[in-house]
This record gives sequence, C-alpha cells and structure tokens, in this order.
Amino acid sequence: MSNLPEQIILSTGEILKPVIGGHLDNKPFVNPNGLYDTAEREVIVNEARRRKLKYRRIGVLHRNLRGKLDLHGYPYRPNVWIFVETDKLSDEEIINE
Repeated sequence: MSNLPEQIILSTGEILKPVIGGHLDNKPFVNPNGLYDTAEREVIVNEARRRKLKYRRIGVLHRNLRGKLDLHGYPYRPNVWIFVETDKLSDEEIINE
C-alpha cells in the first residue's frame, strides 16, 4: 500500500500539507462540491495562486505497480494530491462554507 505523506517541508522551510476533500489542516480551503478529480485539483490550485501560497502536485503510486499494466493493458497511474503551504494561512483567510 502506498502512503500519503502528512506534510512536505521544502528546502526553504515552508511546510506544505495535502488538501483532502477541500480541507487543509481540518479547515475548509475550497468548496469542491460536485466536481470531478481534475476540476477539483484545478480549483485548489487556483485558490492557492489567488492567496499567493506555494503548492505542489504530488503523484502517489505503490512501488510494485510502477511499470505494470492493469487488466485493460494500460499502465497504472498515480493518485494525484495537491499540497499547499500552511505557514501563511490565518483564520481570516479560511473559507467558512
């Protein structure tokens, strides 16, 4: 099983945490209701850009699946997560929806 890291620390010292279900650090970050995966990720990235926060797209794939094909003959693809900077966030910036 692949593990999603709880946080990523950049070489410049910023701490990035994953946005899961529209929440960053258990606080609402965006409202992704009714969006499919790709659109949800784009909404998260656009919100991070709007707030001038650093972000990274991280692909997580189990090491045993790398280079392997699924039942339909396609290579396995990683789950993509968006990690966003948490240092600059204040309570006023959090969306309360």
